[in-house]
Amino acid sequence: MHLLSAVSGGISMGVVINHEYIAVNGLGASPWQITALTMIWPVSNFLSVFINHWLDGRGRYDRAVLISGVLARLPVALMVFTDSVNVMLLLLTFFFASNSVILPAQNSIIKRRYSDSHRARLYGWWVSIFTLFSLPVALLAGALLDMDFQYYRLLFVAEAVFGAGQAIFLSVMARGMRAEVAPRSPGSGAVHFLRSLWEVFGKDRDFAWFETYFFLYGIAFLMVLPVIPFFATERLGLDYEQYAVAKGVIGQLGILFLSPMLGVRLETLHPFRFTGAVCLVLALYPLSLALGSWLPSAGTLLFYSAFVFYAMGMAGIKISWDISSLQFAPEGQEATYQGLHVTLTALRATFAPILGSLLLYFGGYAQAFLVSSGFFVLAGVLFLRRYRIRKVQGAIA
Repeated sequence: MHLLSAVSGGISMGVVINHEYIAVNGLGASPWQITALTMIWPVSNFLSVFINHWLDGRGRYDRAVLISGVLARLPVALMVFTDSVNVMLLLLTFFFASNSVILPAQNSIIKRRYSDSHRARLYGWWVSIFTLFSLPVALLAGALLDMDFQYYRLLFVAEAVFGAGQAIFLSVMARGMRAEVAPRSPGSGAVHFLRSLWEVFGKDRDFAWFETYFFLYGIAFLMVLPVIPFFATERLGLDYEQYAVAKGVIGQLGILFLSPMLGVRLETLHPFRFTGAVCLVLALYPLSLALGSWLPSAGTLLFYSAFVFYAMGMAGIKISWDISSLQFAPEGQEATYQGLHVTLTALRATFAPILGSLLLYFGGYAQAFLVSSGFFVLAGVLFLRRYRIRKVQGAIA
């Protein structure tokens, strides 16, 4: 069932990859609409920690995943009737809000269904299968849009149907699962719950530092998202298929081929060391884009090169983002930890894409890309520094 969810989710993701270019090149979106588009996915996760705290306490992961996946993802098919960017933004808000339930619940499913010794490796294979389907679909979507842009309507229908299908398969996998409730401190209500969240960071300092450094990585990643579509269209003049080849094919090849191997590496390397290394690789992604803005004659080649580094780094980051919190979470609190992780993604998304747009407006493409590269380097260095400190202290073998 998990592999079927990978197939269905991968097909849906193949369309998601093309969202920004559909909006910019076909629907005439403004820079601020694209900024909003890049913010919707992470910002819609703000309630993740509250939803998944409730799940950890009551279970019924199957119902939660099924209801959120079907009711929130299917409405994006309504794009078949409109060419409005604002309607697209509204429908995608619901679509991505489902991740607040699905992603942390998937973590609980993985922890309960997979043994500790094989979890990261098997998840790496899941990521590869997911990408094996998202890659050709992204390329096909680009080719169809170049043939006739009106195919975007059918592409959104496919995104809705297969996105809901992913949730259905995961809900079947979760049948019979119940929460193994972790002991909680006395008290009730929203104030007590918010205090308990701070207690997680206070008691688990390694998790707190991991999330702090991951926050810096997230700023670097999110701030270039609204910049890249305009760079590709206005500076490089790429068509849909060229953009799909870079982002949807080259950008996914690393995830396809490296994920199983990197899943094994995550089992042998601590999350601090593993994530720090891939952040340093990712620093070359916006740096290559900056070089492309300075060297227009080599811009397209450097654009493709940037996504080679993106592919290498994101293969590791995806595994780290999805399951590193399991390395820290006590039994029965997997969804709460991942909920905190996802909610912090929403927090940085409230300003990081805006920062990128402001740098583009007041500076230029190169300035936005260089600041992003700097944040990647800072995150990588801090991850590795924390690993070295904890190893010297004897906390890491």
